[in-house]
Parts: sequence; structure tokens; C-alpha cells
Amino acid sequence: MAGLVLTMLRRTGATPPRHDPLVVAWATGTPIAAELREDPLLDHLLPRLFEADGVGALLRDERADPPAPRSWLAALRKLQAEGRIGRDVLLDGCLRRFLRGGQAADLRFFVRLHELLDPTYDEVSKRRHDYLRLLPVAPGAVAEPVLRHLRRLADLDPGEVTEAVRALLSRGERKLLTAGLTWLDELARDPAAELESLAPALGYAFACESADVQGRAVRLAVKHAKRFGEAGGRAVREAAAVLPQELGETLASVFGGEVAEDPRESGRFVPVPLPAPVAAAAFPAPVVVAGEMEALPDGSRWEAAELWLAGVVRLYGSDRDGLAARLAGLMPGVAPPAGRWQAVWHWAWEIARLVTAGPGNSGDAAESRGGAAGSEGLQAGEMFQAAGGPGPGEGFSRLPQAGEVPGPHLFLLRRWAEVCEAIGAGTLPPYLLAEPTSMTGRLDGAVLVERLAGYERAGVEALPADLGQALLRLPRRTEPGVVARAGRLTSAAGRAVARWLSGDRPEPVAEIAWWYYPPAGTPGCGDRRVYREDREPAATGSVLHELTAHLHPAPPPGDGLPVGGLQVVAELLGGPVEHRLKEHDGYLSWWPYLMPSDREAVAAYLVPHLTERWLRARTAPAQARALAGADGPMGEAAALVQAYFVADRAWSADPEERARPLVELAARGELAAEEVGRQLALLVRRTELKPGPVFETLESAAALGAHREVWRIMTGFLAGFLPGPGERTHTRHAQGLTFALRAARWAGARGAVACVAEIAQRRASNNFVREARRLHTFLI
Repeated sequence: MAGLVLTMLRRTGATPPRHDPLVVAWATGTPIAAELREDPLLDHLLPRLFEADGVGALLRDERADPPAPRSWLAALRKLQAEGRIGRDVLLDGCLRRFLRGGQAADLRFFVRLHELLDPTYDEVSKRRHDYLRLLPVAPGAVAEPVLRHLRRLADLDPGEVTEAVRALLSRGERKLLTAGLTWLDELARDPAAELESLAPALGYAFACESADVQGRAVRLAVKHAKRFGEAGGRAVREAAAVLPQELGETLASVFGGEVAEDPRESGRFVPVPLPAPVAAAAFPAPVVVAGEMEALPDGSRWEAAELWLAGVVRLYGSDRDGLAARLAGLMPGVAPPAGRWQAVWHWAWEIARLVTAGPGNSGDAAESRGGAAGSEGLQAGEMFQAAGGPGPGEGFSRLPQAGEVPGPHLFLLRRWAEVCEAIGAGTLPPYLLAEPTSMTGRLDGAVLVERLAGYERAGVEALPADLGQALLRLPRRTEPGVVARAGRLTSAAGRAVARWLSGDRPEPVAEIAWWYYPPAGTPGCGDRRVYREDREPAATGSVLHELTAHLHPAPPPGDGLPVGGLQVVAELLGGPVEHRLKEHDGYLSWWPYLMPSDREAVAAYLVPHLTERWLRARTAPAQARALAGADGPMGEAAALVQAYFVADRAWSADPEERARPLVELAARGELAAEEVGRQLALLVRRTELKPGPVFETLESAAALGAHREVWRIMTGFLAGFLPGPGERTHTRHAQGLTFALRAARWAGARGAVACVAEIAQRRASNNFVREARRLHTFLI
């Protein structure tokens, strides 16, 4: 219909009615200059192009650098250059459209047309009043070119300059505010200029969210303080209430008045003592009645698996028939798969099969398993007895090879495999040495010494993996009397325990490496190439590939491991940490309870699984909490695990929940606070984790009593987080310094921090440097 109407108007020569949709319809037909030149409607509808609603939205995507050949911008500019359209028609039309107001996007076409016309000095001067009217109210996209044209005029009178400066200082945009401050500074150089009326407008700059604008406004006010007069000084004092404390103090030193309390410090921090460490619960009593045996462990609870394995070993010697009957009734109808057995239930199934089959009935595993799977008519217990397993001496053949699974996983499976082997060989001990006595996984030294004494009285030889597990569960501090009793043991296992209790044990130290994919398009870098951050600093756009760890065992005071045969312990506490989990999660949640006195070693095995997002095998907050209750030195691996869950809001939106492992470590006096801070800085620098959640968590930790430790964390954090030479500063760096000052106040900290002192001594006066000065001043 619109096309028909426009055609009729062109054919008849009738004057078009004043109708906005008609103008929009006309503008829809994007012309070239030759078509527009001959259009009978041009003279009628062109003035209305700047008035009709909808034209700006229709034409806002026309580009101007350069204009497309078929576009209104190109056609209007060409016809203006030819004289077919007057410059005044277009310039005045643009100004009328700007004064009507509207969304910045809908004014974009008219701004581009105005700038393509490039108004002359005289054209701007003639329209100065309209330009001045636009300065305080037009969207930024309009106000910025308007300001640029006004600043060209040398003949603005003092009143007009004052009007322009006041308008700019009332703006919220940083760029326009800064321009207003610059113009005010130039104006103040004229001794005859009157500044008193501009003083209230400085309050808008004081209230700007940009710390740089605030600082510049304060410096300008101080610089020209004598020019503002009494009324102006009063206005400056009143406006200063919105400034940060340091800037308010700077103004007060010149203009007088009281300095408002820093709003960031509102609500005085009240320190509380650290809570008492969480007491560990005792491990459940061993199963000694066959009827109390539970179903085969499924891998969900480490303590259930421990009770099951220990119960089988105890009952095998005291009530074998009752145990066999009970296990036959609990047996699932699914047999383990062929090949390597990587799940605990595979070994539990084999243990139960050996118990129910009785002596001499081991059978052939592969052949019987196929038969069992097809025995649809058999009950679970009958199927279980029908299926064979590895023969004597073949149990360990089902174990994964070294390197196929992580060390703790393989260590765990070896203990189950040797029980299978001992049942088949008839060498099963009456009980296991490594049964824990605490829900932390630890084993009381006195209990282990008594168990070994029982072994010696009965002439029983310790199972190697069980002995290694027992050693790893011993606490680091044992009563001297217990150590003395251990020294009187005569077996090889007894001597190993005695030496371990006396401190002759390896102390693993973890080394963490960060590996990255190079940025896309990096010359010479294929898709599979990765590089190590500490050797080739990550470039912008690098993507974290993985974290790896290596355990370096510091040699014990003696001549090596207590028993040379405990190779499983040596492998676990030294060497590269393998990261190969595919079919299941490798019982990551169990690992802290396998080595409850080697916090750093456990953390090293968890580190490669920290950043897993899509695979099942991912370190979880439960492991961070378990490590907080573990024992042993805290190095960079344990610090990294704790730091990750401090910074990762994804696992808990409650910062107090994220803070509890830190507080528990602090309560135990075992928090390596500076190292946690260093790891937090690395996470914020090298991953997508942000400092905001870090500060939330640390504030909650301080409120729970760890305020001194939080300050120590911040000293380590600042050293790695603040920008070094040649690095750009960002708002988050100033935020880090602001939080650090709060933490220093909570802790009553004193003593300069080198990285902060260096920044505080810089001559710059931006917000980043100011925050460093505030912190440095407090500390000294």
C-alpha cells in the first residue's frame, strides 16, 4: 500500500500529507544520488526525515566510513555537495533531531550525517546556542561530537563557557566529566574567570564511580582552592561527603570540615577466637558376627569398604562357614568383567567367591564367568559359587599395570588383591594391620603395636600392602612409651613400624606444573602442542590444558624405607603423578583416608583432577575438607587444593561454607597461609576464577576467627596478584588492595609489604596507587 501511495504522489504532484509512516515508507527505499535527485518528493519529505518517528531506527545501521553507494548517507552528502540540497537544511535538521532526544541508537544515523557534513567554524558559531543546549542532556554519542565542535570556538563568552563546563560536570560519563574538568582547569588560568558558581558542579565529579575522575576533581579543587570563594568552598566541603576517606582528608586539609567515615569500613569488625578443631570420630567397631556383614562395597563409602574387608578377614578365621553362608546370600548376580579389575567390587566379588567356594575350588575365571553369566536358573549364591576366579598365585594378574591408574587407586587395589591371594594360598592373617581407629583414616600407634605383637605370638607374617597401608595411617606424633614398645618387636614388620614411629619416614614434596594450549593461530603451534607456564609465560588467549604434579620424596633420616619390600609405599610417595581415569572416578573421595598423615602427597594426586569440568573424575570440596582434617606439612599442592575451593563459587554460593576448611586448618595451627595466598593469585591470574569470590570467602574466614591468617593469606596473594613491571593495572588490582587494607585492620597487622611499598612510592595518583598508599600508611 505504501508503495502505491508514494507512486501516486509522485505521478500527481500532490503535496504529501504530514504523516510519519509515509516518511518512514519513503526512507525505506534506499536510494542512490541519481534517483534521489529526480524524486519529486525530495523537497517535501526531506525536512520531515529529521522529525518522523521511526526513521532513526530504520537507518541506524548505515555505515559512514565510508558510506555504501546505495545509502541515504552517500546520497545526501553527494546532493549537498552538488547544491541540490542546502547545507543548512541538513545541519539544522540534525540539530532539531538531536534536541528532540531519543535513544542513542536511533540518533546514530543523524550523528553520522552531521559528522560527514563536517560543519565549519562559522556554521558551529551560528548555532552555538543549540549546541550548548545539547551538552547537558544529549546521549553521549551526540554530546561528544557537540563538545568537539564547541571547543573549536574561540569567541565563546564567559557565560557560555561556564554553561558548558557546568553541563559537562553534570554528566555521568567518565569521558565527558574528564573533559569538563580539563575545561575548568583551563578556565581557572584566566585570573578574571569566576569559579564560585562552578564549585557545586564539582560534586558530580566527586560522586563519579571512576576513582580516576574523583582523584582528578580533588586535585583540581585543591589546586584552585583560593579561586572558589567562600560560597564555593562551602559547596566543595558539602560535596566531599561522597568521596573515599583519603580523598576526603585531602580536601579537608585545604577546605576544612569533617571527613566522613569510609563507607567501606562501616560496621566495625569484631574479632572472635578461632573455633576448637573438629574432633575426629572413632572408627566403627570391627564386624565379628557373620550376620552383620553388609553387601559387597559399591565404592561410595570408604569406611564401609574397610569394615567389609576387615570383617571378611576376621570371620574367615573365626566363623568361615557362617561367613560363606552370609556372603552367598549377599552375592550380586553380575560377575566382574574380563581383563583388569579396576573397581573395588570386582575384588570383593572374587574374595566372596573364594570364601564360598571353599579350599581347592578356585576354578578357571574366564571359562566359569561365561558359564555363570548364562546360568539363568541359578540363584545368586549358586551363580557365585559356579563362577571361577584366578587360581593361586594369579590374583595380582588382574591388577592394572603401573601407570594405568593413579597411584592411590593402584595402592588401594593391591591391598584387596593380596587378600584374594592370601585366601587362595591359605596364608590369610587373623586380622588386618591397617584397620583404622579414626574416621580420619588414621591408625593409633599403640593399637598397631599390639596387633603386630599378636602376629609375632601367632607366627603370622604381615601382608606387604596391608603393612604399607598401616604405616601410612600412623599419626606423625606418637607417645614415647608406644615408640619404646614398638622397639621391642622382633619381626621385620615390627622393626619397620618402630623405625617409622621414630620419624624414619619419607617426606614427599610436591611440584606443580601448569600446562597451556597456545592461543589460536600462534605460528608453529599445532592443535596438540602445550607449553608449561613457568617456562614459557602464557600469552593472552592461552587456554589451561591441565595441571600436573610430581612428588619428590625427601630421604628419611635413616638409610631408606623401613622395609625394602615396601615398594608400594615408595612408588606412592615419589615420582610423577599419573592422571589416567576413564571408566570411573578412581575413588578420589577415598584418597585422603589412605594417606591421612601425608596431606601434601594426597593433594598432589588430587591436583590433576581440580579443573576437570566434564569428566566424572573431578576433585570435590569433600576432599578439601578431608585434607583440612589430615596431618602432615602443607606445601603448594595442598595449598592449591584449598585455594581452588576458596575461589570457586560454583561448588557453593555460601562463602562461609567455602571458608570452613581454611578455618579448620587455622584452628589446628597447620594453615600455610602465605602459600594459599600465592596459589590464589595464580588461580586468578591463570584461570577464569575471579577475585570477588576469593575476598568473599576470606571475609567469612575472618569472621569465623581466622582474621590473622586471612592477612597472611593476603600478603602471599598480593605478591603474585599485583601487576609487575610492564603489566597494565585493572580495577580488580585496586579492589585487592582495598580488601587487603580491611584484612590488615582486622588483624592489627604491622610491617611493610614490599610489593605494596613499591607501588605506594610511585608518583602517579590513580586509584590503584592511592589504595596502595592507604595500605602502606596503615602498615607502617
